Amino acid sequence: MYTYSPRPVHVRPELDRMAEYIPGESQEAFSARTGIPVDQLIKLNANESPYGPAPEVVAALGNYFAYNNYPDTDSRALKQALAEYTGVDSQHIVVSHGSNELINLLWHIFLSVGDNIICCPPTFSLYTFITTFCGAYVLEVPRTDDYEVDVEAIIKALTPETKMIVLCSPNNPTGNPVSEQDILALLDTGRIVMVDEAYTEFSDKPQGLAHLVPQHRNLIVMRTFSKWAGLAGLRVGYGIFPEWIVSYMRRAQCPFEVNMAGHIAAIETLKHLDYTLGKVRLLIEERDRLFQMLARRPYLHPMPSQGNFILTEVDVEEVRMERIKRAVESRGVMLRYFNHPYLSNFVRLSVGRPEHTDIIASALDSIDEYI
Repeated sequence: MYTYSPRPVHVRPELDRMAEYIPGESQEAFSARTGIPVDQLIKLNANESPYGPAPEVVAALGNYFAYNNYPDTDSRALKQALAEYTGVDSQHIVVSHGSNELINLLWHIFLSVGDNIICCPPTFSLYTFITTFCGAYVLEVPRTDDYEVDVEAIIKALTPETKMIVLCSPNNPTGNPVSEQDILALLDTGRIVMVDEAYTEFSDKPQGLAHLVPQHRNLIVMRTFSKWAGLAGLRVGYGIFPEWIVSYMRRAQCPFEVNMAGHIAAIETLKHLDYTLGKVRLLIEERDRLFQMLARRPYLHPMPSQGNFILTEVDVEEVRMERIKRAVESRGVMLRYFNHPYLSNFVRLSVGRPEHTDIIASALDSIDEYI
């Protein structure tokens, strides 16, 4: 007798070997697990800004009444504003519903079954997730002991099937940038080099690598409004591409990719940079204070960061990770914990407001209560 298979034969087999991408725990899930109301939580597990968007952004969203109409499918006003912000002509810019959507699209344009990309772990796990979905593979070239990119090892790892070299700068979760010299060396391989600059506004070189894109046929830079601009909930991202790749991205992209609210919020943010970049400066200052607070604890080893987060190694022989987790969660603080071989004894803390740092310090001071 025929028995119906629980997995339809039409489902792509790649999905069976695809590990689910697990983002930071949501406030709703944390609240349900701990019993702490959502409005009492301090969410420092997803590198979101603790500050809202500029007041002019909120006002513009509320004063717009034509949400019944589609936005400009060519995003001309937004791309022009981005051209002025990045210093790169708008013909190089593609906007999207978050930079993750652009990464997904780029992967599906260039990767076929059996191809591979090179990643340098520990890094953003979404790259592996999407690669597997394409039927391709990740060649891992681990970072050096101080988490720098090993350019020589990357070059040695290249195969004829390598389509892209994927880097995050500043890297999530380690917080260190990739040097322009290393990027130029990798561009010489002729492979597409994709640099994810989700956190570049927090770095020592906030202009990033956008200026190099028009000079190189194989360099792509990804950006987002989620981190620095406080617009994570609206999902607005963009990429800076060589023109020949732009044509493929636009051909493969669905129309009206960014919703009208996203257009309005991004354009207004770029009109009021003094406010938003002022909040970025506050976070950079608080990042230093958070680092010093963590470094004073002998069982914690924070890593210098140029993102809006700090990755911290825990000496688990001194203090078990579970004790730290229980101490901070009792105060409603949500941090990012990892289930990954490279990061098993690490915790990542998004930089919050000064009062958030104080609450974490108080929680760590009480850690002896959680044995």
